[in-house]
Amino acid sequence: MRKTLLILAALAALAIPAAAVAKAPPVICGGVCDGGGGGWTGCTSQTASHSASLWPLATVNHYLVVSYCKRNGVITSIGIAAHGCDFEGVAVCSTGPAWQTGGGVGFGYATFTGHATYIGGLGGVPFAGTSVVNLTITPG
Repeated sequence: MRKTLLILAALAALAIPAAAVAKAPPVICGGVCDGGGGGWTGCTSQTASHSASLWPLATVNHYLVVSYCKRNGVITSIGIAAHGCDFEGVAVCSTGPAWQTGGGVGFGYATFTGHATYIGGLGGVPFAGTSVVNLTITPG
């Protein structure tokens, strides 16, 4: 019995330092990773656009607007506010899909892409094309 108690006491003594070592000390990394106020706080919007023109006969402007809020550099809300295509002259434009491609809520950055197509005709000769806009909200 005494031998069993001695073995249990030795195992208990070894377990206490192992448990203390298993818990890592806190690491201070600053900025966004520790919530220490390392980034911008507020709400705003950002726009990306692409224009094409056969001036003065046709002009197309494709745009994507994303609104977002950050707290200490971390995105707390985000969404596509507008995705459109304006045109003048002998061309027409139609927006296609737009979506978030990376980052977002809980991150310091986000990326989006939007697609549009345009068609027109000049002197009986048709023309067509696609437009892709990419928008990046940078960390900070």
